[in-house]
Amino acid sequence: MENPITIRQMLLTDIPFGMQLVQQAGWNQLEADWHRALTLHPEGCFLAEQASGIPAGTVTTCILDGRQSDDRHSRERHAGTIAWIAMVLVDTSMRNQGIGQKMMEHAVAHLDSLGIETQRLDATVFGKGLYEKLGFQEEYEVVRMKGISKMHERLDDEAMPWPSETSLPPILDLDFRITGTHRQAFLHSLLRSNTFYYSMFEDDLAYAGSRKGRNAVQLGPAVASTPEAGRQICDAMLHHFNGMPVFIDIPVPNKAALRWAKSNGLEEQRRFIRMYRGKKINDKPELIWASSGPEKG
Repeated sequence: MENPITIRQMLLTDIPFGMQLVQQAGWNQLEADWHRALTLHPEGCFLAEQASGIPAGTVTTCILDGRQSDDRHSRERHAGTIAWIAMVLVDTSMRNQGIGQKMMEHAVAHLDSLGIETQRLDATVFGKGLYEKLGFQEEYEVVRMKGISKMHERLDDEAMPWPSETSLPPILDLDFRITGTHRQAFLHSLLRSNTFYYSMFEDDLAYAGSRKGRNAVQLGPAVASTPEAGRQICDAMLHHFNGMPVFIDIPVPNKAALRWAKSNGLEEQRRFIRMYRGKKINDKPELIWASSGPEKG
């Protein structure tokens, strides 16, 4: 007899189970990543469990909107905004029972109920078929490059640490122009506990961030107005994490970033397929030097 599955809101007390799933999958997230998801959109993070109360899987959603301080429950308020779906994980002992599909259907229905116009995610090759059934379409590939960060002999003086208490509107405006998404709340949540660098020199603007991980430091997000600015800011990140294992997720359309990664000894580990449901946004992947990771694009 099939054990029925229910889906409820994920709580802080469920984070140890979330970390258990991360370890099973060999993913890079830490508890801080779960805390960030539950802080940014608590009512949009879900846990599947059996009738006996045994947890089975997780899925998170995040509404990426610079005006998140307003009423989150208003459908009219969220019209035109963009949401990200992530952390779709099922316990190894409970896979192939349709749990992942049920969680995804629940997450999509939640975002639909809020009037979210665009839903996005980074899919593995194994999950792509399910997401297509739910109406997601392919945008472009993202390549994860990995390696050991090596010290650069020279750093450009224009690359400066980005203090968490500083807004830097030109950099936030650049991020919006390139990603097509209001990510201020998300970026500041990362800034509070991670290393970011930025550069502003005439028309050359760029920033790059990072976050700690179980297996490696995840470099990103990073965007740049020119290839030279992109190389400069990413060199600064490699310099900062000298000798440490790093991951960096680069959109395939950004050929300059892929050349930079290979020239610094990084090698391809895996690929993701960036997908969307609803309205396609006008981002510029050729200027995105690093995704923040599969959690938020």
